[in-house]
Amino acid sequence: MSGCIQRRALTALVLLALTIVAVPAFADTYKVSMTPVTTYSDGTPFETGKIVTYTVYWTTDPTLTAGSLKPVATGTGASTVSFDPTTAGMTRGTTVYFTAKSVLSTGEVSKMAAGVSWYVPKRAPGTPGHTQIIKL
Repeated sequence: MSGCIQRRALTALVLLALTIVAVPAFADTYKVSMTPVTTYSDGTPFETGKIVTYTVYWTTDPTLTAGSLKPVATGTGASTVSFDPTTAGMTRGTTVYFTAKSVLSTGEVSKMAAGVSWYVPKRAPGTPGHTQIIKL
């Protein structure tokens, strides 16, 4: 085996790439989610006992230059990671790009996944509710 994570699994990671969805309970918390990696680049499943961890990054650089990557989560076993854009240092009203890599417990590291763009939403005051007309 080449020591690289399977191309099919990497393709799944790239295709799913990173799906960003709002978490309803927390207005400023979002999730980055990716397809779990379970095989090598040749399609062979990982041997029993091998553990996969993920490092998820964000950047404002669409080319994903290594020096521009900022970690959202490092060495996590979860394929879904919650984050707060403000805490992570993202500027609201701009576009950022997410990417990830997977690492086996035996040291093999995948290539970086293709970047996925996301517009960091601006904050605005809440909308007035229950408008009514009252006779004076």
